[in-house]
Amino acid sequence: MKYLQLIIFSSLMFTACAVPAPTAVAQDNDFTLGKVQSQLKEGMSSSQVVSLLGSPNLVTSTTDGGEAWTYDKISQEAESSSISGAGAGSSGNFFGIFGGGRSKSSKSSKNLTLVVKFDADGAVTNFKYQSIKY
Repeated sequence: MKYLQLIIFSSLMFTACAVPAPTAVAQDNDFTLGKVQSQLKEGMSSSQVVSLLGSPNLVTSTTDGGEAWTYDKISQEAESSSISGAGAGSSGNFFGIFGGGRSKSSKSSKNLTLVVKFDADGAVTNFKYQSIKY
C-alpha cells in the first residue's frame, strides 16, 4: 500500500509539471524598436536621446566634429514544455512513470542595433537601425 501511494503521488507530481511554462530572458533596458521608430527624431539634443534610450554602448567621433553613438541590444527567449501521461494509456505507460514522455523546447534571439549621428552642436542629424530575429 505504501508503494502504491508513492506511485500515485509521483504521477501527480509529473502531471503537475506538464503545463508549458514560457520563460523569457531579456535585458532591463529602455532601448526598444518601438521607441526608436516612434520617438527618436532628427534635431533632438544628446540629452534628450539619453533620457529616451539610455546611455549608448559605444561613442565615436566623426570627421565633421560630431559624434556617432551606437546602441546594441541582444535579447533571448526560451520556451519549453513537457507532457507525460497520468494513467495506463495506449503506449503502455502506468501512471506516467514507466514510459517516456514528450518534451519540446525552442529558443529565439533578437538583435537591435542603432547608430545615431550628432553634429558638432549635439543635435541628431540622422540615425539608422537594424533589427534581426533568429
